[in-house]
Amino acid sequence: MFGAGGAARAVAVEPALAGASRIVVVNRSEERAASLVALINERTKASAEFVKWPPGYRIPEDADIVINATSIGLFPDVGGRPDIDADSLRPSMVAADLIPNPPRTLFLGEAAAHGCRTIDGLGMLVNQGVLGIKYWTGVDADPAVMRKALADVPGV
Repeated sequence: MFGAGGAARAVAVEPALAGASRIVVVNRSEERAASLVALINERTKASAEFVKWPPGYRIPEDADIVINATSIGLFPDVGGRPDIDADSLRPSMVAADLIPNPPRTLFLGEAAAHGCRTIDGLGMLVNQGVLGIKYWTGVDADPAVMRKALADVPGV
């Protein structure tokens, strides 16, 4: 997983709770990543480690899921992409990007070109909305309707 901010913190815990055995937090700052790594190691059965983000980072061959949990590629910086070696992406991987705008980031485009299954950030945004509506109103919102409404917004 790339990044160690608030979104990364929320996202990293889920695979750990779902049975992931190892989570690698790739980040520029060890200080910021340390609390996330400690949280995973101390509160879940998963093993987490920090890796300082070098230029052209190669994704380990045994990685199953690659997550961009940074703001790299978020509008208006649509030309941004995580500094990784795209040739280290493989068809057996799932590539997820938390960026909702644009939904198809350069990172996801490269991952798809390398045969990865991709998941965009609109799903996370929609599901946050579904949960928020349920919490505040008791109404079960239809995520498909919400996703279509977002897709119909110009520029998203």
